[in-house]
Amino acid sequence: MTNIRAPRRRAFAAAVAMTLASALTGLGGCAGVPQGSERNLAADHDGQLAQLLRIAERTRAGGDPAAAASLYERAHALAPADPAPLIGLAETAAAAGAWDQAADGYRRAVSLEPRSLAAHRGFAGVLVRLNRPELAANHYRSAIALDPADFRLHNGLGIALDLAGNHADAQQSYIDAIERVPDNLSLRNNLGLSLALGGELAEAVSLLRETAAILGDTRRIRQNLALVLTLAGQEDQAVGVLRRDLSEQDAFANLDYFASLRGASGSEIAATVLGLPAAM
Repeated sequence: MTNIRAPRRRAFAAAVAMTLASALTGLGGCAGVPQGSERNLAADHDGQLAQLLRIAERTRAGGDPAAAASLYERAHALAPADPAPLIGLAETAAAAGAWDQAADGYRRAVSLEPRSLAAHRGFAGVLVRLNRPELAANHYRSAIALDPADFRLHNGLGIALDLAGNHADAQQSYIDAIERVPDNLSLRNNLGLSLALGGELAEAVSLLRETAAILGDTRRIRQNLALVLTLAGQEDQAVGVLRRDLSEQDAFANLDYFASLRGASGSEIAATVLGLPAAM
């Protein structure tokens, strides 16, 4: 589990409202296509769509989400039954932290193509960021049905289930991911946190200590270990871990904060770790 940036919905909404028609020079119409040639018309239509999507992707990569959003909207108007423009629009919104707009784009893409792996995967990730874990879990399951070998989908499902308070199933999802990539220690970190969220504190401490030892100088793992030690009432040990990365004052400040989480539910702690808003 990693921290997630706060959204910038207002800025992106303003950007989406912009139009950059000049960027579309040479992409309009079907002029020059011989009348009566359906094959040529279809080829020209597909060519325009592919060109629009390429330009939109380059524009987004170049750091201009407003222009990219405009291009994806133009592509969607050109091919309303194709989920690709909506997925591109959703990815652009997500990159700007506009999670509600991203969710809408992915939802529309899933409606158009229920077997789109990219749409389900993207929608699930955005729903996690909106702290809508049950719906996120459903879309992760749909994505896993389409690509069961992708460990990232099992990891995402585990996070969604932890947010929903279903820690036993979350742990199984992390284990499923670890079976596919045994050397991925970030998955072991998530499993350790999930064990703690489910009340299995001794097992969580053991796993996180082992993971921290393997990873070496990794502050994130040590912070998680300190959190679990605090939840387990082992505050002296937690402070010792925190002091490796923080001043004494900051270490005790973190310890006080971790201690304040003792009365919270597992799903509430998971949301705090991820930096998510209150559950919807």
